[in-house]
Amino acid sequence: MRRPQINYAPDGGGNGGGMNDARRNLYLRTALLQTGLMQRKSLITVTGALAQTTRIKLFNVGILTSLRLLVSAPITIGTAIAVPSARAPWNLISRVRITDFDGTDRISLSGFQLYVLDCIRRRQPFGWNNQQAAVAGAGVVTNPSVPTAVGNGTLSFMLDVPICINDNPWDGLNQDLTGAIYAQTGVGELYLNIDWASSLYINGNIDAVYSGAPTTTVVFNGVTGPSVQVFQNYIFPQRVEGSGVPLPPIDLASVYELSGAIRTADNIAVNSEKLISFPNLRRVIGAYANFYDNNTVSSTNLNNLRVLVNASSTLYECSQLLQILEQRLVLEGDIGSGIYFWNYRNKPIETAIFGNVQLGITPNAIVANPFIEFMFESIYTKGAAVPGMNQSG
Repeated sequence: MRRPQINYAPDGGGNGGGMNDARRNLYLRTALLQTGLMQRKSLITVTGALAQTTRIKLFNVGILTSLRLLVSAPITIGTAIAVPSARAPWNLISRVRITDFDGTDRISLSGFQLYVLDCIRRRQPFGWNNQQAAVAGAGVVTNPSVPTAVGNGTLSFMLDVPICINDNPWDGLNQDLTGAIYAQTGVGELYLNIDWASSLYINGNIDAVYSGAPTTTVVFNGVTGPSVQVFQNYIFPQRVEGSGVPLPPIDLASVYELSGAIRTADNIAVNSEKLISFPNLRRVIGAYANFYDNNTVSSTNLNNLRVLVNASSTLYECSQLLQILEQRLVLEGDIGSGIYFWNYRNKPIETAIFGNVQLGITPNAIVANPFIEFMFESIYTKGAAVPGMNQSG
């Protein structure tokens, strides 16, 4: 199909006429996507260690749009069949963090939260083979892979770390580069930080990769820790004759923030609404919550879920069953027990306008030690003074 012709002049018409900032940004984004080279660079394969942080410097090249992580670890299971936790294998990573040139965190969320986000961004279970028989052969490992049988196996999975809202090349010109980082600079450094889980196996602990079978043992086989191969996806902009290099100013001045790896365990009681505040002064395009009870993902004990404004006006309310149905319609299937999300991509929640916006979660039964892990997907203008995340009552 022939691509539409785009006028790369800043005003869209080449006559100096006024074009507003949003239209100019869209023209330049389209020009960049049509002329720039979509590239992927293999950065490094590095071996980490449990309870340690792996720090990887990203290359200052092009316009950074996303990273892809390939994680693997040969393991040996002994004595008894190992039972994976409900968050396995992605909880082998306890936190993923991207630090900007100025030292601020653009991304901070758990490996499991990143998996949930990847599923929702692709609108399908991320990394799973859902139709045909999986590709097999030497060196090919099914992803994700969580061995359980006694003996040797390979723990493996993949994750995408998004820098902008949508850099999926299959979406063509529907890609949204809001939040992309102009990395083509000799000043400053970008880093990916990966915090590894503290243990492969802890009986009854959902944060360990394996949490069941009291007599089992799980250790690394011939390696000191998990390895991760990092790929950097970026656009290499091309100069357009007579118009310079098309750089969308709003996209590159925006921060696509993923703020998570946050837990709250206070004020969670039967038939009492637990409130979690949206971040202030952001355009929130997604909210995510995972509910845990007695060290497992809780699937059947919520009365009500809602989004409310200024502690009085309800924007959205539904039962647990209806919430699961809404999510099933988005993903064409279930993502997993105890996982809830609210999508505001078409109409972001402007917390500077709405005021105090909160998630309300009401359980109807609790076994022991409940907690909620939550995350927000937001946009704000780079350089703006914005407060950090907090926990409500």
